[in-house]
Amino acid sequence: MDRLRQFIGRALGFSPPKAFRYFTPSVDTNFSIFREGDRAIVLSKNPLLTKPLTKGHQTDVRRGALQHDNIIGKRVRDPIQAYKGPEYRLSLPTLEEYVLYTPRLVTPIYAADANLIVSLLDIHVFPPTEGEKRTPLEILEAGTGHGSLTLHLARAIQAANSNPPPLPTRSQVQILLDRSIRPHAEAEVRGFETDSGALDGNPIQQQWDTWRATRGAVIHTVDVSAKFSAHAEKIVRGFRRGIYAGNVDFHVGHVEDWIAEQMRRRQTTGGLLSLQKPKKAEPFLSYAILDMPSAHLRIPHVTPILRRDGLLAVFMPSVTQIGDCVQLIRQQRLPFILERAVELGMGLSSGRLWDVRFALKKSRADPSSWVEKTATESSNYQEDHADDLCQHIGADDTLLTSEDLPKEDNSVLVCRPKVGQRIVGGGFIGIWRRIEDRSDEGRSSDP
Repeated sequence: MDRLRQFIGRALGFSPPKAFRYFTPSVDTNFSIFREGDRAIVLSKNPLLTKPLTKGHQTDVRRGALQHDNIIGKRVRDPIQAYKGPEYRLSLPTLEEYVLYTPRLVTPIYAADANLIVSLLDIHVFPPTEGEKRTPLEILEAGTGHGSLTLHLARAIQAANSNPPPLPTRSQVQILLDRSIRPHAEAEVRGFETDSGALDGNPIQQQWDTWRATRGAVIHTVDVSAKFSAHAEKIVRGFRRGIYAGNVDFHVGHVEDWIAEQMRRRQTTGGLLSLQKPKKAEPFLSYAILDMPSAHLRIPHVTPILRRDGLLAVFMPSVTQIGDCVQLIRQQRLPFILERAVELGMGLSSGRLWDVRFALKKSRADPSSWVEKTATESSNYQEDHADDLCQHIGADDTLLTSEDLPKEDNSVLVCRPKVGQRIVGGGFIGIWRRIEDRSDEGRSSDP
């Protein structure tokens, strides 16, 4: 009906009313029919993920071959007769199956762990409202890897954005990549952050840029490897016709360089003729996820751009590396409190909560008398084990001040699993919350 109104309006020489305007075409979300470019999963004893469905191509299966021409246009789960083989049923892969069976260059974060991480972040977004202007929710993922967690995050913020228009073709982006010399220029292209003259005259790119400017939530994912970033982008674009690809901007380089560039871009001035110094960029991130070697060393870089009450998640292969984060935050007095440390992975230990904090010795001769001093809100649990080194006492949820720290710091780092608590759901994830630091308190008290 909207198309008919648009056609009549053009024929009569006037634009249709705003309520009836036809929006730019979006990604086809009818996932009950196989379309060209889809990847189907063959439902059998040993599931198989096909290559993108292309006319004239085929996918070899255990018994025979599946002609793509016989799949395109068919309903999902309809029986498909294999050439010189039996019938097979095909379906579009779930996100879990897609991550599991797609080709990989690095080990992905599997769906069970990715879902748990997204759940711990407790992301809330709101559908877009016409005419409403609000600051977009921004998430930083440092360490793109395979793109598995990127996809799970992109799905979590989907409600904040409308369905995207068709993606610019890969060849157009690749041409610019081939011409790029500087690393930051490549990063701009990979995030589709091109200048107005980069792809002038391309209506698909223009529609894409216009839509990107209206997003209510966006994920900035940064990886130091251009090869891994390109592969992850291909993975994200290949899932469900790229419905979540518009939620993600891909960048290549070191995360600290990306942060410095963002702070430079976002700093404000008093005008062209103003003699005032540019104002420092305000924090713009609501969430930050660090998944890279020596991730704890990037925490000081992330701190200035993380909003108050924002969440910092650090993914580490060892619990002692979570301890390194705790120690660095304590030494540099960064405005974070550790909300939880969770063990990931399959098996009985999946989702186990860990207690990672410093303990202060009351008596050097008797380790059993060590008392715990913490900056985080303690959990209401009791541990009646004789082997415990620490006994929990009343703790507050404020930062440790200079008065709290002993003159001779004889504290030790204790890492132990919590007893009696478990989250339904290899590695460890630490969740820190950004709190108001002293400089913020001073500014808030000024008239």
